[in-house]
Amino acid sequence: MGGLRKHMPVTYWTMLIATLAIVGIPGFSGFFSKDEILWQAFSSSGGGMGLWLIGAVAAGLTTFYMFRLIFMTFWGKPRMDAKTAAHVHEAPKVMTVPLVILAVLSVIGGYVGIPAVFGGSNRFEHFLAPVFSGSRELVHASQSHGQAAAHHSLELFLMGIVLVVVLVGLWLAIQFYLRKTDLPALAAQKAGALYRLVFNKYYVDELYDQLICNPLRWLSDTALWKWIDIKGIDGSVNGVGTLARQSGKVLSRLQTGLVQNYALALVVGITILLLYLLL
Repeated sequence: MGGLRKHMPVTYWTMLIATLAIVGIPGFSGFFSKDEILWQAFSSSGGGMGLWLIGAVAAGLTTFYMFRLIFMTFWGKPRMDAKTAAHVHEAPKVMTVPLVILAVLSVIGGYVGIPAVFGGSNRFEHFLAPVFSGSRELVHASQSHGQAAAHHSLELFLMGIVLVVVLVGLWLAIQFYLRKTDLPALAAQKAGALYRLVFNKYYVDELYDQLICNPLRWLSDTALWKWIDIKGIDGSVNGVGTLARQSGKVLSRLQTGLVQNYALALVVGITILLLYLLL
């Protein structure tokens, strides 16, 4: 791919809007949900700084790899041959119209459930409250105004930190995949074994092949197919057919259609009977 934004502008802009939403850029729908989740991970009775930190780092990584996708797919020089480039075109309306609708919702959808920290009533939270009836760690109405204000100040502070993390992820993606495109190869070279470990997905597929797939393949190929199917079932069926065919060949030699042979067989038979009776 590469350079597709000129050939597929609707797909590019809707994908960019979706990316801005999923990384949680302020104003987009993902901003409200992401920071609400992070705040609950920090402030709920089962949460804490550790869970919040994991979520914040994940937000930065999400920003990095989503904009990596945008830059490598839609920006830069095309990495396709001329024959493929000739067939590149915008998707039909049956796909672009739903993309535009989703893009609009990605921009305005979050304002339906504005959280309390921004003066909203968070309709989504109250709508889903019966589903999470066992989770009552949310801010209760009985809290004093001072407590609520303190919580809001802390929530805004943490929100600002996450926004910085997101912007750092965006800056890194720009550096790696727009400005200094040789950085990924250099980073991979310096990382060495760690890069190979991550690149090969921690070798989970290879372990799965060795521990699960290969034994099942041996069981299916050698035990079930070659032994039971071919030698057992096919061997017995084919063996009956072979026995019948060979027996037919032997018996067919007795039916030659020549009277001389039948006469000779009769004489030989009578001779054997006479010898048996005499001796």
